[in-house]
Amino acid sequence: MTRLFIAALASLLLGAPASAIELHLLRSFPSDGPSGLAYDRNFCGLWVANETGTVRLIDLWGNEVRSFEAPLHRVDAVAVEGDHLLISDGSGLYQRVSRDGKALGEPFRLSLTLRDTDGLYVDNSSSDYWVADDTAAEIVQIRQDGTTVRRLIGYMQSPQLMEPQGITQDPVHGTILVVDDADASDSLFEFDADGVLQSVTSLQFAGNDAEGVTINAEGTQVYVAFDEGGVIAVFDYSPTSVGSFGEALPSACMISSLEFAEPPV
Repeated sequence: MTRLFIAALASLLLGAPASAIELHLLRSFPSDGPSGLAYDRNFCGLWVANETGTVRLIDLWGNEVRSFEAPLHRVDAVAVEGDHLLISDGSGLYQRVSRDGKALGEPFRLSLTLRDTDGLYVDNSSSDYWVADDTAAEIVQIRQDGTTVRRLIGYMQSPQLMEPQGITQDPVHGTILVVDDADASDSLFEFDADGVLQSVTSLQFAGNDAEGVTINAEGTQVYVAFDEGGVIAVFDYSPTSVGSFGEALPSACMISSLEFAEPPV
Protein backbone atom coordinates (compact mmCIF):
# COMPACT_ATOMS: atom_id res chain seq x y z
CA MET A 1 0.00 0.00 0.00
CA THR A 2 2.85 2.37 0.90
CA ARG A 3 4.60 1.69 -2.43
CA LEU A 4 1.42 2.36 -4.41
CA PHE A 5 0.90 5.61 -2.48
CA ILE A 6 4.48 6.70 -3.23
CA ALA A 7 4.02 5.86 -6.93
CA ALA A 8 0.80 7.85 -7.11
CA LEU A 9 2.39 10.82 -5.31
CA ALA A 10 5.43 10.73 -7.61
CA SER A 11 3.15 10.73 -10.63
CA LEU A 12 1.40 13.85 -9.33
CA LEU A 13 4.71 15.58 -8.67
CA LEU A 14 5.75 14.84 -12.24
CA GLY A 15 2.78 16.87 -13.42
CA ALA A 16 1.25 14.00 -15.35
CA PRO A 17 -2.16 14.20 -17.01
CA ALA A 18 -5.06 12.84 -14.99
CA SER A 19 -4.64 9.08 -15.15
CA ALA A 20 -6.96 6.12 -14.95
CA ILE A 21 -4.22 3.63 -15.80
CA GLU A 22 -3.99 0.69 -13.41
CA LEU A 23 -0.55 -0.76 -12.84
CA HIS A 24 -0.12 -3.23 -9.97
CA LEU A 25 3.14 -5.05 -9.23
CA LEU A 26 2.64 -8.83 -9.24
CA ARG A 27 6.16 -10.18 -8.95
CA SER A 28 9.74 -9.68 -10.10
CA PHE A 29 12.71 -11.93 -10.84
CA PRO A 30 16.43 -11.46 -11.48
CA SER A 31 17.86 -10.97 -14.97
CA ASP A 32 21.40 -10.03 -15.94
CA GLY A 33 21.47 -6.39 -17.09
CA PRO A 34 18.25 -6.45 -19.15
CA SER A 35 17.98 -3.68 -21.75
CA GLY A 36 15.34 -4.90 -24.22
CA LEU A 37 12.24 -7.07 -23.94
CA ALA A 38 9.83 -8.67 -26.41
CA TYR A 39 6.89 -10.91 -25.54
CA ASP A 40 6.66 -14.04 -27.70
CA ARG A 41 3.16 -15.52 -27.64
CA ASN A 42 4.33 -18.68 -29.43
CA PHE A 43 6.61 -19.58 -26.53
CA CYS A 44 4.72 -17.88 -23.72
CA GLY A 45 8.00 -16.18 -22.89
CA LEU A 46 10.18 -13.09 -23.10
CA TRP A 47 13.13 -12.39 -25.37
CA VAL A 48 15.74 -10.45 -23.40
CA ALA A 49 18.61 -8.34 -24.75
CA ASN A 50 21.31 -7.14 -22.34
CA GLU A 51 23.67 -4.99 -24.46
CA THR A 52 25.90 -7.97 -25.27
CA GLY A 53 25.81 -10.38 -28.22
CA THR A 54 23.71 -12.87 -26.28
CA VAL A 55 19.91 -12.94 -26.63
CA ARG A 56 17.92 -15.09 -24.20
CA LEU A 57 14.40 -16.50 -24.18
CA ILE A 58 12.98 -16.89 -20.67
CA ASP A 59 9.63 -18.04 -19.35
CA LEU A 60 7.38 -15.67 -17.43
CA TRP A 61 9.05 -16.53 -14.14
CA GLY A 62 12.60 -15.87 -15.36
CA ASN A 63 13.77 -19.40 -16.18
CA GLU A 64 15.92 -19.63 -19.32
CA VAL A 65 14.39 -21.59 -22.21
CA ARG A 66 17.09 -21.01 -24.83
CA SER A 67 19.73 -18.50 -25.89
CA PHE A 68 21.86 -17.66 -28.92
CA GLU A 69 24.79 -15.50 -29.94
CA ALA A 70 23.53 -12.86 -32.35
CA PRO A 71 25.28 -12.02 -35.63
CA LEU A 72 25.44 -8.40 -34.38
CA HIS A 73 28.20 -7.95 -31.80
CA ARG A 74 25.80 -6.14 -29.48
CA VAL A 75 22.01 -6.25 -29.05
CA ASP A 76 20.26 -3.41 -27.22
CA ALA A 77 16.72 -4.03 -28.47
CA VAL A 78 14.72 -7.01 -29.73
CA ALA A 79 11.27 -7.38 -31.28
CA VAL A 80 9.14 -10.20 -32.65
CA GLU A 81 8.49 -9.72 -36.37
CA GLY A 82 6.19 -12.40 -37.74
CA ASP A 83 7.92 -15.78 -37.49
CA HIS A 84 11.35 -14.31 -36.72
CA LEU A 85 13.06 -11.66 -34.59
CA LEU A 86 14.34 -8.18 -35.37
CA ILE A 87 17.35 -7.02 -33.35
CA SER A 88 19.22 -3.71 -33.10
CA ASP A 89 22.73 -2.89 -31.94
CA GLY A 90 21.59 0.39 -30.38
CA SER A 91 23.41 2.49 -32.97
CA GLY A 92 20.81 2.40 -35.72
CA LEU A 93 21.80 -0.96 -37.23
CA TYR A 94 19.14 -3.68 -37.55
CA GLN A 95 19.09 -7.34 -38.58
CA ARG A 96 16.51 -10.08 -38.92
CA VAL A 97 17.30 -13.40 -37.26
CA SER A 98 15.50 -16.67 -36.71
CA ARG A 99 14.40 -17.69 -33.22
CA ASP A 100 17.60 -19.76 -33.16
CA GLY A 101 19.73 -16.71 -33.93
CA LYS A 102 20.50 -17.48 -37.59
CA ALA A 103 20.92 -14.37 -39.74
CA LEU A 104 18.08 -13.88 -42.25
CA GLY A 105 19.77 -11.26 -44.36
CA GLU A 106 22.40 -8.58 -43.99
CA PRO A 107 22.32 -5.83 -41.35
CA PHE A 108 20.52 -2.67 -42.52
CA ARG A 109 19.54 0.84 -41.47
CA LEU A 110 15.98 2.09 -41.41
CA SER A 111 16.98 5.74 -41.49
CA LEU A 112 20.14 7.81 -41.12
CA THR A 113 18.32 9.89 -38.50
CA LEU A 114 17.92 6.91 -36.15
CA ARG A 115 21.20 6.90 -34.26
CA ASP A 116 20.46 5.47 -30.81
CA THR A 117 17.83 2.72 -30.89
CA ASP A 118 17.13 1.77 -27.29
CA GLY A 119 13.61 0.47 -27.87
CA LEU A 120 12.04 -1.43 -30.75
CA TYR A 121 8.56 -2.79 -31.46
CA VAL A 122 7.06 -4.24 -34.65
CA ASP A 123 3.36 -3.71 -35.35
CA ASN A 124 2.70 -6.99 -37.12
CA SER A 125 -0.70 -5.79 -38.37
CA SER A 126 0.82 -2.91 -40.38
CA SER A 127 4.50 -4.01 -40.48
CA ASP A 128 5.45 -0.57 -39.13
CA TYR A 129 8.30 -0.19 -36.67
CA TRP A 130 8.13 1.83 -33.48
CA VAL A 131 11.58 3.03 -32.42
CA ALA A 132 12.65 4.76 -29.21
CA ASP A 133 15.64 6.95 -30.09
CA ASP A 134 17.40 7.94 -26.88
CA THR A 135 19.79 10.57 -28.27
CA ALA A 136 17.04 12.45 -30.11
CA ALA A 137 14.55 11.86 -27.27
CA GLU A 138 11.95 10.83 -29.83
CA ILE A 139 9.51 8.03 -30.53
CA VAL A 140 9.33 7.30 -34.26
CA GLN A 141 6.79 5.23 -36.16
CA ILE A 142 8.48 4.28 -39.42
CA ARG A 143 7.74 2.10 -42.46
CA GLN A 144 10.08 -0.65 -43.56
CA ASP A 145 11.13 1.55 -46.50
CA GLY A 146 12.24 4.29 -44.09
CA THR A 147 9.21 6.56 -44.47
CA THR A 148 8.36 8.29 -41.20
CA VAL A 149 4.69 7.94 -40.26
CA ARG A 150 4.68 9.68 -36.88
CA ARG A 151 7.22 11.34 -34.62
CA LEU A 152 6.59 11.97 -30.93
CA ILE A 153 9.09 14.54 -29.67
CA GLY A 154 10.05 14.02 -26.05
CA TYR A 155 10.61 17.63 -24.99
CA MET A 156 7.16 18.58 -26.34
CA GLN A 157 5.42 16.22 -23.93
CA SER A 158 4.21 17.39 -20.54
CA PRO A 159 6.00 16.14 -18.50
CA GLN A 160 8.93 15.72 -20.85
CA LEU A 161 10.10 12.33 -22.11
CA MET A 162 13.86 12.85 -22.27
CA GLU A 163 15.39 9.35 -22.08
CA PRO A 164 13.06 7.00 -23.99
CA GLN A 165 14.19 3.39 -23.69
CA GLY A 166 11.85 0.43 -24.24
CA ILE A 167 8.67 0.72 -26.29
CA THR A 168 5.72 -1.57 -26.95
CA GLN A 169 2.11 -1.43 -28.11
CA ASP A 170 -0.90 -3.01 -26.46
CA PRO A 171 -2.26 -5.31 -29.22
CA VAL A 172 -5.80 -5.10 -27.83
CA HIS A 173 -6.20 -1.43 -26.89
CA GLY A 174 -3.59 0.18 -29.14
CA THR A 175 -1.89 1.96 -26.26
CA ILE A 176 1.80 2.83 -26.79
CA LEU A 177 3.90 2.28 -23.67
CA VAL A 178 7.37 3.82 -23.32
CA VAL A 179 9.76 3.68 -20.37
CA ASP A 180 11.91 6.68 -19.46
CA ASP A 181 15.09 5.71 -17.61
CA ALA A 182 16.67 6.87 -14.34
CA ASP A 183 18.59 9.69 -16.05
CA ALA A 184 15.19 11.33 -16.49
CA SER A 185 11.94 10.39 -14.71
CA ASP A 186 12.13 6.57 -14.40
CA SER A 187 8.50 6.40 -15.46
CA LEU A 188 6.05 4.67 -17.77
CA PHE A 189 4.62 6.98 -20.44
CA GLU A 190 1.27 5.93 -21.89
CA PHE A 191 0.15 7.23 -25.30
CA ASP A 192 -3.05 6.37 -27.13
CA ALA A 193 -2.93 4.85 -30.62
CA ASP A 194 -2.84 8.37 -32.13
CA GLY A 195 0.20 9.37 -30.11
CA VAL A 196 -1.60 11.55 -27.53
CA LEU A 197 -0.10 11.34 -24.05
CA GLN A 198 -2.56 9.78 -21.61
CA SER A 199 -0.61 9.28 -18.40
CA VAL A 200 2.80 9.13 -16.77
CA THR A 201 3.38 6.71 -13.89
CA SER A 202 6.50 6.54 -11.74
CA LEU A 203 8.11 3.09 -11.68
CA GLN A 204 10.34 3.74 -8.70
CA PHE A 205 8.11 1.65 -6.44
CA ALA A 206 9.09 -1.44 -8.47
CA GLY A 207 12.71 -0.89 -9.51
CA ASN A 208 15.31 1.58 -10.72
CA ASP A 209 16.50 2.55 -14.21
CA ALA A 210 13.77 1.19 -16.49
CA GLU A 211 15.25 0.01 -19.80
CA GLY A 212 12.79 -2.31 -21.55
CA VAL A 213 9.04 -2.90 -21.71
CA THR A 214 6.70 -5.37 -23.37
CA ILE A 215 3.12 -6.58 -22.96
CA ASN A 216 1.42 -9.95 -23.33
CA ALA A 217 -0.86 -10.90 -26.21
CA GLU A 218 -4.00 -10.45 -24.10
CA GLY A 219 -3.11 -6.87 -23.18
CA THR A 220 -3.34 -7.61 -19.46
CA GLN A 221 0.22 -7.83 -18.15
CA VAL A 222 3.20 -5.53 -18.64
CA TYR A 223 6.84 -6.55 -18.17
CA VAL A 224 9.50 -3.93 -17.37
CA ALA A 225 13.26 -4.52 -17.33
CA PHE A 226 15.24 -2.57 -14.73
CA ASP A 227 18.97 -2.29 -15.31
CA GLU A 228 19.98 -1.37 -11.77
CA GLY A 229 19.81 -4.52 -9.67
CA GLY A 230 19.06 -6.58 -12.79
CA VAL A 231 15.37 -7.41 -12.43
CA ILE A 232 12.28 -7.84 -14.59
CA ALA A 233 9.03 -6.78 -12.95
CA VAL A 234 5.57 -8.09 -13.89
CA PHE A 235 2.55 -5.81 -13.58
CA ASP A 236 -1.16 -6.37 -13.85
CA TYR A 237 -2.28 -3.62 -16.23
CA SER A 238 -5.32 -1.81 -17.50
CA PRO A 239 -4.88 1.23 -19.81
CA THR A 240 -6.44 4.66 -19.41
CA SER A 241 -8.49 4.11 -22.56
CA VAL A 242 -10.13 0.72 -22.95
CA GLY A 243 -11.42 1.26 -26.47
CA SER A 244 -11.06 -1.63 -28.92
CA PHE A 245 -7.98 -1.61 -31.18
CA GLY A 246 -7.61 -5.26 -32.09
CA GLU A 247 -8.49 -8.73 -30.94
CA ALA A 248 -6.52 -10.51 -28.27
CA LEU A 249 -4.17 -12.90 -30.03
CA PRO A 250 -4.12 -16.58 -29.12
CA SER A 251 -1.05 -17.52 -27.11
CA ALA A 252 0.53 -20.58 -25.60
CA CYS A 253 -0.53 -19.59 -22.10
CA MET A 254 -3.08 -17.70 -20.10
CA ILE A 255 -1.56 -16.20 -16.95
CA SER A 256 -4.06 -15.26 -14.27
CA SER A 257 -3.72 -11.73 -12.91
CA LEU A 258 -3.85 -13.37 -9.47
CA GLU A 259 -0.51 -15.16 -9.99
CA PHE A 260 1.83 -13.64 -7.41
CA ALA A 261 4.49 -16.32 -7.02
CA GLU A 262 6.20 -19.26 -8.63
CA PRO A 263 3.90 -21.58 -10.60
CA PRO A 264 3.26 -24.99 -9.04
CA VAL A 265 5.84 -27.68 -9.85
